[in-house]
Amino acid sequence: MPDAKFKDFSFSIIKHRGSPTEAFTLDGTKVKKEDFVYVRIPTDMGYGLKAGDWISVKCADYHNEHFVYLDPAYNSDDPKFKGRWFAMCTCGSPAVIVEPGTAMTHESNATEKMLVCYEYTATLLQYGVGSHGTAKGKHRKWS
Repeated sequence: MPDAKFKDFSFSIIKHRGSPTEAFTLDGTKVKKEDFVYVRIPTDMGYGLKAGDWISVKCADYHNEHFVYLDPAYNSDDPKFKGRWFAMCTCGSPAVIVEPGTAMTHESNATEKMLVCYEYTATLLQYGVGSHGTAKGKHRKWS
C-alpha cells in the first residue's frame, strides 16, 4: 500500500504513446516532442544566470522511442497537480537538465546543457548503455 503522505502527489506518466512525436499523460494532457524547451532559472546559479532568467535547453533524442517534455501541469495551482516534477520522459521517468559533459554521453557533439531522461542517463552512466523506465532492466545499445 502506498505511503499516505504521498497520496496527493502524481507524476505525468504517459498513458500510451500516440506517436514518436506526441503522447497523452494519464490526466489526458497532450504533450509533443520538441527539439528545444525554455525553462526559467529557479535560483541564482552563477555563470551570469540569475533567478527568473529564461534559458533554452536542447532535448535529448531517443531515436523515436521516447521523448522528454515539460510537464504542462507543473505550474498549475490546482491541488491535484501538487508535487509534479517540471519535466518528464514518456517512459515515466523524471527528466533532468545535465551539464555539457554528461550531455556528450547522449550526443557526441553536445556543447550545451541538455534535458535528458533521468532513468536512461543513470543506466547509461552505470552500465555503459541506457534504458528507459519501460525497459525493466534490459539495456541495449542503439544501432
